[in-house]
Amino acid sequence: MACQLICPNLRCRKILSVPDEVRGKLVKCQHCQTMFRVPELKRSGGGAAGAGVAASSPTASTVASGAEPAK
Repeated sequence: MACQLICPNLRCRKILSVPDEVRGKLVKCQHCQTMFRVPELKRSGGGAAGAGVAASSPTASTVASGAEPAK
């Protein structure tokens, strides 16, 4: 099934449809010729563990809450 992406070029921002075979590879936008890498397919099991580590980090929690870090 084709993957739909938005061109990362801020002046272009076209919606692109690319085949699954190019995931992880460099592709070129047909409209603006910008080269960018198509993201890999996300794995279902890896997201929960990474989110728990980031949430427990003091830097991440202070940034998320908008509070000033302690000096």
